[in-house]
Parts: sequence; structure tokens; C-alpha cells
Amino acid sequence: MNQLVFHFHKNTNNLAIFAYLVNVILISLLFNNPIIIVGVLVSLLVVAFFTRREKFKTYCKFSGLIFLVTVLFNLILNQRGNNLLLTIPFVKVTLESLSNGIILGISFVNLLWAFYLYDALIRIKVIFELLAKFFKSVAVVFVLTIKFIPQIIAIYRETKELNKFRVYEKPQKFDQKIKVTLELTEVVLNKAIANFMNVADALTLKGYEQRQQKIGKTDFKNSDWAILMIVLISVIVNLVLVILKIGKINFGSANLLIQTDVKVWLVMIFDSLLILLPLIIGGWTYLWWKYYVSKTTASNTTTVKDFR
Repeated sequence: MNQLVFHFHKNTNNLAIFAYLVNVILISLLFNNPIIIVGVLVSLLVVAFFTRREKFKTYCKFSGLIFLVTVLFNLILNQRGNNLLLTIPFVKVTLESLSNGIILGISFVNLLWAFYLYDALIRIKVIFELLAKFFKSVAVVFVLTIKFIPQIIAIYRETKELNKFRVYEKPQKFDQKIKVTLELTEVVLNKAIANFMNVADALTLKGYEQRQQKIGKTDFKNSDWAILMIVLISVIVNLVLVILKIGKINFGSANLLIQTDVKVWLVMIFDSLLILLPLIIGGWTYLWWKYYVSKTTASNTTTVKDFR
């Protein structure tokens, strides 16, 4: 974890981090304008790279696969449009269907990287306790749903590595490769569903949704309140923009209309900065320590030495 993100993670309480991550997921879900979702994707990749580098390459491969599959499925299912690009048996590729597929693929990838940040920054026990206080019936379901995608990726990677030790001839034809991929996907989904059913049963039997004790006292600093206020303002503003249909396109339509005015660019910059919040706050705190506290504090502690 990068020093800036590490400092943000250690000096921000779990509720503020949870609010930030929920806002990131909402941003990934609410908008589908290409300008906005590309800006959001770049911001997510930057934060993800500095948050947890050891799994970044694996997630890039998996997100690329998700993007490709989404585009291909959309080209098959949605063949609307007037600007014909390519015709193959049973499939008519138009500019509109290709654009819709790319937009949908980027939206799915954004959601995947939002879950990546959630898995990297949040402590699952704390969030379970927070939800169990108010939403006991959905606490287990919510936690397992959010952790579902990272766990699927881990199972996919492990299963793929184990398959390398099996003695079989490597498929050469395209249809054989598709068959092997489908078989691997079936194994991964079966293992993932069984794994999460076992975890859910174990949590329920242990009475986690009925636990009343607190993990620890939650202290709020000025920075925590500032993050919560920023997130609240962001949620309100983004919901109003969606109601006004700013940042939204007529997805799936044969006549695809994409807004490119200044409002869309402002929304993209606003939401991108919100996603980059850990780096911004971590950078601000680092500069504050480096140029103020460490210069005015006569201390030889490790923390002061690192920031001096």
C-alpha cells in the first residue's frame, strides 16, 4: 500500500471509509456517459494501483476478460443501429451496438474496480457490525455480495493454476478454447456458490446477525466529519444529476445520443476527484506533517523522522 493511501487508511475511521466506498460504488452505477465513465475508470485504476499493487495485474486481466465478454454478448443480443460496420453469419455489427457494448463493458469494469477498492480498504468485521445494528436481516447478504467478486477472481486464479497440472492436449481450435473456458467458468461458479453458502450458514449459526457487542469505540475527527459531509453532498448532487438526465445516455437505443457539453466534463472532474479522495487527503496530511508538524515538534519518534 502506498504511503499516502496507508496514511488515509490508518487515520480515517471505518465508518468514513465505508461511506467513501459506498459513494464510489454509486458513482460507478449511476452514470453511463462515455466521458464520465472513462474518467471514473482512470481514477479507479490510479487509486487501485496505489492501494494494493500485488493483485493489480490479476484484476487487470480479469477486468479485460469481463470487458471483452460484455462487448461480444452485446453485439450478439443488440443488433440495432443504422451505421453498419460488419456483417457475419447471424450477427450484424453496427456502430450503435458496438458503442453500447463498449459503454456497458466499461461500466462493468468500473464496478469491478470499485469492489476491488472495497476489498482492499475495508475491514469486513467492522462493516458487519455496523449493518447488523440496523439491518440485521440483510447484513450477511450484503457483506457476502460485496466480497463475491474478489472471491470469484481468487477461485478463478487458483482453478486456472491447478488446471495446468492436468495432463491434456492444449486446444488449438477456437471452438475447443471456448469449450474449455466454459467448463472452467462452470467449475469456478460452482465452487464460489458453495463457498459462500457455507460461509453464510456459518455466520448465521454463530449468531453474527444478533451480536450486540461493539468491536471498538468509533472516534470521529474533523477529517472524518469532512469526508462524511463530502460524501453526503456527492450523493445528493449525483442523484439530482441523474434525475435531470445529465451524464446519462439512451442506452440500448438505435439512435445513440451522447452529451459532450461542459456539464458532462464538470461531472467527470467532480466524480474523479471524489474517487481520488484517499490520495488527496493522504497527500495533504503528508505535506502538513512534512512542512509544519515535523519542523515545529522537537521529537525523534519514528513517525516524525519518516515525515521530516
